[in-house]
Amino acid sequence: MPFTEPAMRPPQEANSLLLRATQGCTYNECRFCYVSRGYPFQAVTPEELEKEILSASFPADTRIYMTGSNPFALPVRTLEAYIAVMRRHVPRFTELSMQARIDDISAKNLDELRRLRGLGLTHLYIGTENGHDAVLRLMNKGYTSAEAVEQLLRLDEAGVSYTTFYILGMGGRGMGAQSGEATAAMFNRVHPRRITTTGMTVFARTPLAGMARRGEFTEASEREKIEELQVFLKNLTVDTIYDGVHYLNPLNYRFSTRDAAEKRRVLADIDEVLRDYSDEELERMVGRGFMHSL
Repeated sequence: MPFTEPAMRPPQEANSLLLRATQGCTYNECRFCYVSRGYPFQAVTPEELEKEILSASFPADTRIYMTGSNPFALPVRTLEAYIAVMRRHVPRFTELSMQARIDDISAKNLDELRRLRGLGLTHLYIGTENGHDAVLRLMNKGYTSAEAVEQLLRLDEAGVSYTTFYILGMGGRGMGAQSGEATAAMFNRVHPRRITTTGMTVFARTPLAGMARRGEFTEASEREKIEELQVFLKNLTVDTIYDGVHYLNPLNYRFSTRDAAEKRRVLADIDEVLRDYSDEELERMVGRGFMHSL
């Protein structure tokens, strides 16, 4: 059956060779997520992957990104077969990345993770989303922050690098500061190459939209999302890249946490925004109300 879900990629993979691996999500129960709803999970065969590669134009030392909500859920033998096809036709690829859930990692033992790393699977994008367990339960993520830390440390041990995602405002009104502190504490225990943030948006046709209509979830204001980001950055000590350049974010920054001067500049800018803009101006500046209908 041909794929019907549009292929998506992280911004960091703009110059990578994009190969269709899966569509849909093996879990598809996160209450906020709109990406893969309505698309049955399916995966390409190695033969279909080979046809994709043969029809593409790319440099010999390309990066490769396999699209799909969580291709890392596939069995190790399937991933090994994919990588064998890539090695046959793109023997000098420099990095292979894909999306993963925390339970996709826990389903593979350490020897399997190391074997995949040795074959060339170098990087995963992981929807950690938040470090506060009450928020993770509210959004039905299917794991705790401690389980996330455990699996990310296993990736560290296997030598697989990773980008983690954090959704500002995921806990709703009144949970911003607690979420910022808990998420910074979670990331400080592991070693993400990059932390990417977006701002929580209640998209139509998601379970979260129904929760909002029933009064079970109240969206945080843009001010509270910015305050959450402020708390998060103040408490974040891990050596990483913070990457908040995304259209769903209330403010956009990208910097290395090693650069103390740049971090101070960002925090000073956040102070200035919170001081100089009214709640109404912040809401208009982001325009999230329009996004709700997307």
